[in-house]
Amino acid sequence: MEDKKTFKWAEYIFIFAFMVLIVSFSFTFMPFSLFLITLIPLPILIATYRHNTLPGVVIATLASIFFAYFLQDSTLVILVIAMATVGVGIGNAMKEGLSSKKVLIIGIVSSLITMFLLGLGLSLVTKQPLSEFYKETTDRIIEDITKIETTNEANIERVRLAINTFTLLLPSMLITGAVLIAGINFMAGSSILRKMGVPNVQALPPISNWTFPTWLSITYFILWPLSLIGTFPPVVSIIIKNLHSIVRWFLVLQGLGVLIYFLNTVRVPNWLKVIILLPVYLFSSWFLGFIGALDPWLKYRGRVRLYKEELEKEKEKDKQD
Repeated sequence: MEDKKTFKWAEYIFIFAFMVLIVSFSFTFMPFSLFLITLIPLPILIATYRHNTLPGVVIATLASIFFAYFLQDSTLVILVIAMATVGVGIGNAMKEGLSSKKVLIIGIVSSLITMFLLGLGLSLVTKQPLSEFYKETTDRIIEDITKIETTNEANIERVRLAINTFTLLLPSMLITGAVLIAGINFMAGSSILRKMGVPNVQALPPISNWTFPTWLSITYFILWPLSLIGTFPPVVSIIIKNLHSIVRWFLVLQGLGVLIYFLNTVRVPNWLKVIILLPVYLFSSWFLGFIGALDPWLKYRGRVRLYKEELEKEKEKDKQD
């Protein structure tokens, strides 16, 4: 009995250390390490699933106290507490034995709540509305870039354009960001729990099997030209562009699934797959989106599967001959 208690406490300490490491490394190798921010809920998810909601909340609180005491950074405290919401939400949903779709939906809702909490926390810390804080931050960025001697007017204009685009597409970025946070933590959490020997853990299907409804592709081909037309009223134009951005992002995931499926048919090491996929996703997402949009009609994966089956049949015939 004491051995079990000792093991449980050791696991709590390990999960706490794991969370501190994730948060610490999230800001170490900027901007590449920012991806780790999405994994902050992961230790809380594991603690909630393995034990209960209370240990998960306690670990998040201790991590917040740790950063508040040693780094005296209120932003990190807000980030840890807010992101813990996602871990608690997904962990409890998985523990209840809900279907993977329901777990993902709960994770997305939890992620949106997290973003609201982050915004509320920043507003309380800075003692000003988020809109004013955002405007002040963007003005400071442009001012700092203007002070750099090597910066020309064209570069400053590009930064202004990037900030305007970010502001315009912020609603769609919040939604896709919520889906990304929920999906990554669900996939990583179920994988880790299975490796820990936990039976019957819910999991999403492999990315190579992901397919979305045909109506999503039809919507994409309708919204794409509409997003390029500048004759709509400003509000309508913003709605169209945000809807186009959301639909396109899902089709990029479908295109990524198609590409992963192709790579799985070839004997390629996993590290080489990552080297191939990462630049394609980062720099040619339009290509993945186009592949994903055409997938419901061209059925790439089905064609490859049939081709492989035909090859196997031919091999069997050759053996018989």
